[in-house]
Amino acid sequence: MVRLIILLFIGLLATPSYADHSMKLSPNTDEHLFQCGSVFVLMSGVVKLAGDTEKSKRYRVKFDRLAVMAESVFERTNRSKKEAEVYMQEHVDLYVALAQKDARQVVAFTRVCDLRYPD
Repeated sequence: MVRLIILLFIGLLATPSYADHSMKLSPNTDEHLFQCGSVFVLMSGVVKLAGDTEKSKRYRVKFDRLAVMAESVFERTNRSKKEAEVYMQEHVDLYVALAQKDARQVVAFTRVCDLRYPD
């Protein structure tokens, strides 16, 4: 199943998307760390399988940076690093499920996150 998702992503990365995609960043800016972090870690794996190790590393660095920031948000509210990791994983699971239904939306959302959190 994961390979199918990855193949869909690879195909969609090479195909321009002209449709209106409705996935948007949350109004809560702290949530952006989890939303974008989760799509960055997904894209890291996808582009690595596509053979682009440099782009994969860039997405992984972006994910790592956002994960640290997300943990600090949780710490400010007296929540643990482990709780932040679980919350991030819930987002990853959500975007994997969304990619199974419409991978284009996840790819388009990744572009939004790339603009929000450039290299």
